[in-house]
Formats: sequence, structure tokens, C-alpha cells
Amino acid sequence: MVNVTTTGGGGGSGCTTTASVQSQWNNGYVMQVTVTNTGSASINGWSSTATLPSGHAHTGSWPQAAVVSGQNVTQTNQNWNGALAPGQTASWGFQASRPNGNTALPTTFSCTAS
Repeated sequence: MVNVTTTGGGGGSGCTTTASVQSQWNNGYVMQVTVTNTGSASINGWSSTATLPSGHAHTGSWPQAAVVSGQNVTQTNQNWNGALAPGQTASWGFQASRPNGNTALPTTFSCTAS
């Protein structure tokens, strides 16, 4: 697991993003990201962002293409995984490249529920 930064959607809704490294090598890594509804009410959508360290680049994501802005990689829910009851989770993942020998991993993640 890596450190987590969270943001909420207000009004009894909220979510967190956690991530774990699935694999890594000298110049890249794959991370699995989990979004959890931490609120007391169901949510109908979410947006989850991972901030890549300087020099790292997004090379792919799933289950859909992420939006990349600078070092931020953002995945939003799809129709089939946006509605989460309290405590339920949804997952997404991404692959990134990094300078050879750089062992840094993302440590800042955020989530917004709607």
C-alpha cells in the first residue's frame, strides 16, 4: 500500500483511494487502485486521481483511458461501477514509466464522490 490523500463529496458521501503495486521494474510499474465509499450514503459516481512523481509518465490504464493532466492521472467511474453503497469498492489500474533506476512510486491519491 501507499500513502493516501482523500477528499469527500459532502452530504454523507465520501470516498478514499488506496493503491498497491502490482509489479515494478527498473523503468516502470503497474498499480491497482481501489476506490471505497467511506460515507454513510450511497454514491452515484466517483473520480479518482493518482499524482505521478516528477519524470514519470502514464503509459496506459484500465478499465478505460484515464485523463492525464501534467502528473495527474484521473479515472472516473463507468456506468457499471459508479454506484457504490457505503463500504463498497471499485477498482482501476494504470501503468507508468520512470527514469531507469528511479524507484519512486506515487504517494498522493485523491477521490471525489458524487
